[in-house]
Amino acid sequence: MAQKYEFLFILPDGPNGLKNRDTCTDPHERFVEQTSEYWLAGGSGACPLEKMIADARVTSKGPMYDDHHEGVERGSWVLLQASDKKEALHLLQGDPFTVGRVWDWEKAQVLSIKSGLRVPFVKSSIDFPAAKMNGR
Repeated sequence: MAQKYEFLFILPDGPNGLKNRDTCTDPHERFVEQTSEYWLAGGSGACPLEKMIADARVTSKGPMYDDHHEGVERGSWVLLQASDKKEALHLLQGDPFTVGRVWDWEKAQVLSIKSGLRVPFVKSSIDFPAAKMNGR
């Protein structure tokens, strides 16, 4: 297997990003499930499912807010592993948030990074904003 590098994508929403999220969120979550190393099924309390994928894979992701208390999503961040930046970009070009024009790729940032510390995600340790995605 080729060496993998980490890339952090900062993906602000486009002009209609918040509106487009409503129709793209479910397909986006299915896409992430298929392309991630670990997946926590949304709200079901399911244990992470290990998914080892030979190509690029999402290792962590989430929404961005101007203010956590406001609860309005302004974009996304995605951490992924890939052989190179081209492979990383190729993976996210198929994401429904790209196809559905949620993200503004003109303002996106792609950073080559190296994680110094990884802490497992524990849902009960995070204070999520009161507003839920898609009004659910």
